[in-house]
Amino acid sequence: MKKLVVGLIVAFLIILSAGGVYYWQYTKSPRYSLLQAKNAFEQHDLNNFEKYVDVEGITNSLIDQLLEISTEKEQSKDEWEQLGESLGKGLVTLLKPQLSKLARQQIAKLVETGKLEEEQQRTKSEEPDFSLSDIWNKAGGEKAGFQGIEYIKKEGKIAYVGLKFFHEEYNTELILQLKMRDKGGYWQVAELSNFADYMKKLGELETKRISELNAPIIEEMKNTLIVEEIKKRSKTDDWGIDKKVIFTVKLRNNGKKEIDKYKILLICNSLDGKELKRLTIVDDDNIAPGNIGGGSWSSDVNMFMTGDNLLFDTPQSKLKISAEIQCIKFTDGSVLELHEKGE
Repeated sequence: MKKLVVGLIVAFLIILSAGGVYYWQYTKSPRYSLLQAKNAFEQHDLNNFEKYVDVEGITNSLIDQLLEISTEKEQSKDEWEQLGESLGKGLVTLLKPQLSKLARQQIAKLVETGKLEEEQQRTKSEEPDFSLSDIWNKAGGEKAGFQGIEYIKKEGKIAYVGLKFFHEEYNTELILQLKMRDKGGYWQVAELSNFADYMKKLGELETKRISELNAPIIEEMKNTLIVEEIKKRSKTDDWGIDKKVIFTVKLRNNGKKEIDKYKILLICNSLDGKELKRLTIVDDDNIAPGNIGGGSWSSDVNMFMTGDNLLFDTPQSKLKISAEIQCIKFTDGSVLELHEKGE
């Protein structure tokens, strides 16, 4: 009997010791540190939050990745717009310390109050604008349902933690990856390491969603307002300085309701597919069912833009000019209009 009691006591001590070791190891884990960051946030404890979250490192990484996204968007612009974007990017790079400061201030405010500021109040007009609220909304905001930790991968003193979010509007799960560093006894979140890829994927999903919503609307608009003819001609003054490209568009109302107003995007391409110009035209002249409408619109030629000059110099026979109907308003108050991203 005595041996049995001793054995039970030893077994209990072993279990207790193992449990203590396990708990000690758990308190040194990335998961435990994330839990402490969450508790600090909920308790509005900024000092403790900053122990487990490198706010400066996260904001610097966030700004770098936002610049990466904007740089990729430059590829679809012409050289004049690219120059402006590049100058803008250079300016933002110079202002990065101020942007990072603004971001840190907004994160501190969020931790202390539990609320995101809807609009950043700038004390000086020359200060750059940065909205954590806007970034949060573009990343899904409250519509992105947190599903838990998908994985934790440790590589020495670095750990990568995958946070799973479910985006109901896209019926898709996405992983936002955190990079954490071992600080000796605890782990600290250092970066949102795949934020740029996460946002690009969201952009692709939103583009697909809007395309699917717009497909039947585009078809209905095409069947309602028929583009019968588009003519382009070039015009200049006697000195060859004031140059204009004039577009004449003829349309027919093929529907059953009188059209009150319409908006059309003209897209001008060379035959090899290079986009030269986009021009939005709007007309509020009524077109009765079965009748012809349209008119002429002119666009000034910017001497510094290659696309404008090529469009001016190229005869229509060597151009491909297409029209995308974007909106039709009828006299009865009904509207055919395309959905836009972010709706």
